[in-house]
Amino acid sequence: MNSEEHYRERLQKVIDKDPRYPAVAYDFVRAGVSFTGERLREEGEISERFHITGQQLLEGLRDLALNEFGPLAYDVLAEWNVTRTGDFGNLVFNLVESNLLGASEDDSPEDFADGYSFPDAFLKPFVETGEMPDDLSKIA
Repeated sequence: MNSEEHYRERLQKVIDKDPRYPAVAYDFVRAGVSFTGERLREEGEISERFHITGQQLLEGLRDLALNEFGPLAYDVLAEWNVTRTGDFGNLVFNLVESNLLGASEDDSPEDFADGYSFPDAFLKPFVETGEMPDDLSKIA
């Protein structure tokens, strides 16, 4: 079994235990960790052996979603049942509890609570540029 198959098998156990989020949401979080780590290394914020804080990861996940999905980011995340920053924390700590992601003793799911408003993070940037989403009722 290769490492990807091993990851998928372990991830399926995570999903069986907590079916709120699909595999693609976990894949996105893993990509977000890499994206955030690379960016912080480039900015000189962290070294090769690094720790990303919950807030740093939230910022990276926001930027990755906007880069990958543009005006559809809000809807894509909602399709994955990710509608608040606490959902990112749930995803992260489900991976941590399954040893698919590391964390320090000081890290907790609460680090992700109320990080930012999803409408502010994923809809307002497109209102400002004129790329209006279909459902403006989501904008507070």
